[in-house]
Amino acid sequence: MYRNPTDLVTSTTLADLVGSIRRRIGSVIVTGIVLSVLLAVLVMAWPNRYVSDGMMYVRLGRGALAVDPTAQGAKTISLMESRQSEVISIAKMLSGREIAERTAKQVGVEEINRPRHWVDKAKRRIAKVQSRLGSATIGSEGPRDQADGLSSSQYAEQIQLENAVKKVQNWVDVSIPKEGHTVSVFGQGTDPVLVQTIVQTLMDEYQRYHVEAHQAKGSLKFFEQQVAESRMKATEAERALQDAKSEMGWLSAASAEDAMKERIVRLELLRDEAQSAYADAQSHANALKNRLAELEQWVPTEVTKGIASQAGDNMRTAFYEKQVESSEAIAKLKPTHPRYKMMQKVMSQSQSILDAEGKEREETLEAINPIYQSVQSEYEVTMAKAAGLKSRFDTLSESVQRAQQDMVRMNSDAVTLSNLKWQSEIAQQNYLAHAKSLEESRIADELDAQQMSDVAVIQNASLNLQKSGPPRLMLLVLACVVGLMIGVLQAIMRDTPVASSSARTSSEPSRADQNGGDQDADHQRVQEAEEAVAV
Repeated sequence: MYRNPTDLVTSTTLADLVGSIRRRIGSVIVTGIVLSVLLAVLVMAWPNRYVSDGMMYVRLGRGALAVDPTAQGAKTISLMESRQSEVISIAKMLSGREIAERTAKQVGVEEINRPRHWVDKAKRRIAKVQSRLGSATIGSEGPRDQADGLSSSQYAEQIQLENAVKKVQNWVDVSIPKEGHTVSVFGQGTDPVLVQTIVQTLMDEYQRYHVEAHQAKGSLKFFEQQVAESRMKATEAERALQDAKSEMGWLSAASAEDAMKERIVRLELLRDEAQSAYADAQSHANALKNRLAELEQWVPTEVTKGIASQAGDNMRTAFYEKQVESSEAIAKLKPTHPRYKMMQKVMSQSQSILDAEGKEREETLEAINPIYQSVQSEYEVTMAKAAGLKSRFDTLSESVQRAQQDMVRMNSDAVTLSNLKWQSEIAQQNYLAHAKSLEESRIADELDAQQMSDVAVIQNASLNLQKSGPPRLMLLVLACVVGLMIGVLQAIMRDTPVASSSARTSSEPSRADQNGGDQDADHQRVQEAEEAVAV
């Protein structure tokens, strides 16, 4: 009859287990001793492990605050924000392959891969056997180095490098606190000096790697070119502005506009004054002209009477002589003769003329009227003044007109000057911005050359010559306990507690009868177990 094995387990008691151990006490002792010795030998022969730890501090430096010089965004960072992400990033970079590979190359691949105990030697032998088996397996497919494009030596070097990198990654552990700006580097290996060297080299290499990660390569050369170009453009723009000012004759649009306004206002005031003065002078001249027309130019100053008239005397003398001659001629002529009447008539007319000429004459002395002379002088002065004012007015009018034309030209030139000035200012601003970025790039490049990093090693890698882990005595005790437990386990597994139970049940029939139905049930279960074992 088949019985479920779980029924056997549930029916096994502690007494059955103890009985099994007693019956197999010899095998328990032998197995425990053998396994304890083997485990003790393994514990004693297992290589020691040594640790080395270092610590780095992530300070708020130029790497966290600086921005790529080629960027044009706001070059600020909020100091209120958590820097935990920066610390986590540094821990990730420390745990990365790049740092492990740099550390392996710096320490030495051969030094890291050199076997230092029997475990390493066994691993190397196993690796060689696997390599030979692998080479024999893929030999029919062609050489591996040709497929990978590597020579056999390069392939071997790459394998050695990979093994060294794996060792560095397995030996080194990076941890960060929950709240803090420090990074702890913990290394554990079989060689204390090598572990210390690896941890220290890893921290030193990361400082250089951190500087490289924050570098903007090519920015210095780029900004040197940009500064040269922007300087040339700024110089050309300033030269064009100055040439335009020299050609146009303006120092600046604002000052020229103010000067032009003052000039036009002054000229207009002078023109209005000249026009007003000219009108006054013209009105005064007209009044003087009318006054001159009313005045006599000459006035008598002295009158002399009773002066003999020499002309009358001369006329009488000549008349008397002529009268004598005419009387003699008339005496010779008859009264009816035509000549007689004509001579009579001439004598009569000459007498009339002589009678008209007085015997005395009056002499008058005249002089220029002083009032007329004064008015005439004032008139001439006024006319000269009016002519001067007229000429001044015309000149000022022409000056105002030219000034207005200059104002129009200046307004046109101001637009050109403004454009040139804006171009010059923009070029200067670009040059200053590029020069500032160049200086920042130069300083950053110098700091990078000096390996100035935001990550500082505040604790160098320690050299611990005491092995890490639990003491060997504790491990030996644990090995003995494990060996004894394995011996007990094999004894229990080899012995069958059900058989002993059946024997115990068959040796006490009377007791089973006394216990009634419960003992019969137990006896029946034992029989069923025996049948299951038999099956």
